[in-house]
Amino acid sequence: MADLSTQPAAIREAFLASLDWWREAGVEEHVSDTPSGWLKSREEAAPGPTAVEETAIAPAPAAEPVRKGALSRFLADADRASHPGDPGEWPESLEKFRTWWMESDQVDAPGAFPRVAPHGLSQAEAMLVIDQPQANDEGTLLGGPAGTLANNMLRAMGIAQDERYVASLLPRHTLRPDWKAVGEAGYGKLLLHHIALAAPKRLIVCGERIWSLLAHETAQDPGALTISAGEFGNVPAFAIPDLPTLLRNPAKRAQTWTRWLDWNESPR
Repeated sequence: MADLSTQPAAIREAFLASLDWWREAGVEEHVSDTPSGWLKSREEAAPGPTAVEETAIAPAPAAEPVRKGALSRFLADADRASHPGDPGEWPESLEKFRTWWMESDQVDAPGAFPRVAPHGLSQAEAMLVIDQPQANDEGTLLGGPAGTLANNMLRAMGIAQDERYVASLLPRHTLRPDWKAVGEAGYGKLLLHHIALAAPKRLIVCGERIWSLLAHETAQDPGALTISAGEFGNVPAFAIPDLPTLLRNPAKRAQTWTRWLDWNESPR
């Protein structure tokens, strides 16, 4: 190695180069093989509090009020005794119910999306219930990608197109609905009334929101739920994840199919 002891400039340059090398290696501080200063001595006095200059604390900005959608404002209207409408005045035939569902001001408030009618025949092999129409449904429930999935699923279950009844808990697509308020308002009771009028042989409920709502309204164990259809007897109900979840999750689709096979073959 060259002798740099008589060349101060060269010594300085070599020292700086070595520092740069260690920085490149990720070492920022001096280290030693001998541990020192890892723990403070117990006898070492803790530093006393430092004087803090008093400063005025600015008040926190006021929280912006939560913007309510049309449905939430409709349900919060104190002038309305019950929503959606008086149960004693709900239509007593499926045909009249469908007309009321599409036309009555008591069902919900006007919104950005149109109401979508249920479709199918009464006493169908199965009634499929979703929480609300999809944003891309155009005049028909499940007219978009979710409808393709539902159609394929029902066909695989052996339920033909003319053996289905399709309905929703809410009449129109609603952005960020307050589901707790929906349940408290009476939409669960309205759905039970709708099921009784449709009188299907089986009920397929899409989504935890509807499933828990029906279980609450009927005070039943969600694992073995049956819905009364009046003179047509009780309707066994099968719960599946909501259709958007099934669309994006192949594992959920496989689990749902396995559960369906077990449920459909079990005695009821």
